[in-house]
Amino acid sequence: MKKLIVDSCTIILLAKASVLETASESYILLITQEVYKEVLEGKTKQFKDALLTERLKETNKIKIVKPDTILMNKLMKDFNMGEGEASTVAIAIKDKNTITATDNKQGRNATKINNMPLVGSPDIIVALCKQKKINIYKATAALKIIQEKGWFDTYLIEKSLEDLK
Repeated sequence: MKKLIVDSCTIILLAKASVLETASESYILLITQEVYKEVLEGKTKQFKDALLTERLKETNKIKIVKPDTILMNKLMKDFNMGEGEASTVAIAIKDKNTITATDNKQGRNATKINNMPLVGSPDIIVALCKQKKINIYKATAALKIIQEKGWFDTYLIEKSLEDLK
């Protein structure tokens, strides 16, 4: 099973699209304490993504990992990133067997510059469909939800919809 180190934005979007739990059964999902803290800020408002992330962590379907704080701080400075994104990229830099899952521009730039594997929410949804973990209707609905809730360019969602075929 592939390991994904996932940032806050991606966890939240996958939860809103109702595919986070399926992803947790198809991949080894890793998040940092910084990401976990960011996502759980929504718990006070009873946000579904926060509650689901907490349950998946408690049932060990999402694992917490600790980044190298020196590297994390360097990434925050060099790429103008928050703690969540920087901690996510720091894990991927240290663990070459981990794929970075981020929809954040700075996180994607840092991942590309460090020549590491990278996926975003649309890629994960398409992969789940191709693996027959979700059907094409669920994948299409999930892509439309992340387009509505995220900040994806229309062409990215259209390309992902094409990739489903």
